[in-house]
Amino acid sequence: MTGKTGVFDELGPVVSRHPVANGKRWVNALWALGIGVPLGWLGLWGATSGGDDASAGANKAVGVLIGLGLAGFYLAATQALRAVRGGSAEYFEVREHGMVHGSRRGPTAFAWDRVTAITIRTGERDTALSRQLGVGYRCVLRLADGRRVRVDGLAERHGALGLAVLSRCPHAARLTGDEWQHKAGGWLLAAGAACLAAVVAMVLFIAGHPDKVITDPHDIALVHDVPGLGDAQILLLSVAILVCLIAGITCIALFVRARMMRR
Repeated sequence: MTGKTGVFDELGPVVSRHPVANGKRWVNALWALGIGVPLGWLGLWGATSGGDDASAGANKAVGVLIGLGLAGFYLAATQALRAVRGGSAEYFEVREHGMVHGSRRGPTAFAWDRVTAITIRTGERDTALSRQLGVGYRCVLRLADGRRVRVDGLAERHGALGLAVLSRCPHAARLTGDEWQHKAGGWLLAAGAACLAAVVAMVLFIAGHPDKVITDPHDIALVHDVPGLGDAQILLLSVAILVCLIAGITCIALFVRARMMRR
């Protein structure tokens, strides 16, 4: 169902209205770019201007700067996309017999009996940063036609909205958001092992390509320097090692957590 809000009068009177502060998403995108651009530029400048005598600590610092820059770009992109998708006038409207979700594409509505599953997750720590990003709360409604309606912490009185949905949908399955870990099962362990194996392979590759000094067997006065890996290659491999290490540990931790939750 689509159209103006007045078309949804069959859903009953309005119980509560929850506008979404999508303006904060643009602010988040701007400060993420403000942090990511200079840090990423410093990292790239260090990677391209560093000489052969650059220390291992300097290479690590460059890798950290590039990683922070990429994280800033990723955060800015996700916040901007969500802001564009929702628009400046996004809202959720709880009605007696259903919900209306308005966005830049126009309002849509559904009755409570169309909700088949509800996932509500609340962050363990409520901080100023989590409130600014809206990541401290998430409510996902799965509808009978396969659609999903997502509510985060930037919706006004999001906690009350989640409680209203729960009270009006006793038939819907309650999910925790961790069910995919049980379904993944051994694939998580396999992915973690593959990431750690990639880390070992890259470390051995770096160790197997040191700078060499070769002496001509016919003339010991002739010495040739054979360079190993370049600074840029070592930097890229170092970043890849860090990413694979974090991914491997995360996959294994999720596998262990899923096994413990089954008990």
